[in-house]
Amino acid sequence: MEKHCRQVAELTLQVVYHLNLSKKQWVQVAIAAYLHDLGKTTWPAELHAKFPLATHDWALIKAHPIASANIAKEIWPEIPEEIVKLVRAHHERPGGTGYPDGLNEPGIETLIIAGCDVYSATTTHRPYRIIHSGQEDSHREALMQISRFAPANLVAAISIATCQSPYKLEHRRVI
Repeated sequence: MEKHCRQVAELTLQVVYHLNLSKKQWVQVAIAAYLHDLGKTTWPAELHAKFPLATHDWALIKAHPIASANIAKEIWPEIPEEIVKLVRAHHERPGGTGYPDGLNEPGIETLIIAGCDVYSATTTHRPYRIIHSGQEDSHREALMQISRFAPANLVAAISIATCQSPYKLEHRRVI
């Protein structure tokens, strides 16, 4: 899980660069991206690889953004509220279709984390998912999933960030 969080944080840094966001946004988004899945540490171990999921499993899954925000506040009492909001919102989607709060218009920072999270999850091995036939296929699949909720400029920024040589998520240093 730490590797995934690091990958998401590193990719967000590349994406905010390509979107030309402010330095303050860079910092907030990268920190929130690194902390976004802290709530998964509260799950039973078997839930991380379980498939198919039971109804009660979904309740735990959908609660992890709230747990992540609460844990972040516990370990960092002076954490800026904007970072806490981003951690909590990383599964929000436009039109209120995300969770935990069903926000109608999540901001671009939220969508950056969401897009980078989807990219990392889609392009790395998961025990419950059939492995794609190749890296290029998983890259296309990830971008297609992200395009369902993110604006075109964000999808393009993720595509550019992940295709630039020598950019490889697995080989980047920790921020």
